[in-house]
Amino acid sequence: MLDYKIVDAKEKDIEILSSIKLVTMIDDDMDKALPFEEKSKVRKSVLRDLKKTFTNYKLIYIDKKIGGAYSLTPYENGYMIDILYLFKEYRQVGIGTDILNKLKKEIPILFVWVYKESKEALNFFTKQGFLIIRNGRTTIMKYDSLYDTIKEKLKDVKIGYRDKEGNKYLGYKKNFKDTFYFQSPKQVLESKIATCFEQVEVEREIASKLGYDYRTYYMTYPDDEYDISHTFLIYKDFKKYYWIENSWLAYQGLHSYNSKEALLNDVVSKFVSTIPHGELKKVKLYIYDKPRYGTTYAKFLSTCITGKSIKYR
Repeated sequence: MLDYKIVDAKEKDIEILSSIKLVTMIDDDMDKALPFEEKSKVRKSVLRDLKKTFTNYKLIYIDKKIGGAYSLTPYENGYMIDILYLFKEYRQVGIGTDILNKLKKEIPILFVWVYKESKEALNFFTKQGFLIIRNGRTTIMKYDSLYDTIKEKLKDVKIGYRDKEGNKYLGYKKNFKDTFYFQSPKQVLESKIATCFEQVEVEREIASKLGYDYRTYYMTYPDDEYDISHTFLIYKDFKKYYWIENSWLAYQGLHSYNSKEALLNDVVSKFVSTIPHGELKKVKLYIYDKPRYGTTYAKFLSTCITGKSIKYR
């Protein structure tokens, strides 16, 4: 990777910042469609705005030349990357990724906007752990340190369980409930095998350390034929609610909702859809606190069902 230096923008840099800003604002399609008068208005507006906001920008110097710029603006409970731009000769050499990684360490919650037609930008930010949370002509993407940390921690953990003697089993055997041993987060990361119950405890530990407002839920379908259950973690972030899912592979990822009710209804509906002729009214949903580790399935279940019963519809 080429060496680069980040420098605070000064008033003398407004002209170059204006050129960079216009390139990011007016894409090729817009450039063809906009009349000259409209383009002139946009340029004047950008210059006028930069005279007030140039101190928000950072210039990227490469070999003593300006190679690009970036800027951040407050957005919701984090910051929006308004610009992260490199001239073509400095792209795909690791500079943008390096800058982004440093920003992710400094700022736990980052947003970025990209044009929905810009597949290059969408692919780049997706690879960097950003997820689409709002679609439109401009797509809003979000990086969240909680989900990214959880995904990294659990990436090698397989679905299964271990017994008290340390024997590991992929998937679930008939005697699962009789032999299951509840691992601690540390044991999960060492054994590389865990149920959804135990993976949620890894998520809980990370969410707690990072100071997130989170809750953990247990849902079950108590039926003679289909006695199945699942646990999951949600958290509130500014105006939205998020469901973090790692063990349920069909829905692995970070899912955003406008309300907690919408989130719970969606998770429960997805859960029921996996059960042949499943009925929503049969699902039981509980909010539960941190269980004891090193216990049996029966004791874990007792912790869950003595928690608060939740009405999800």
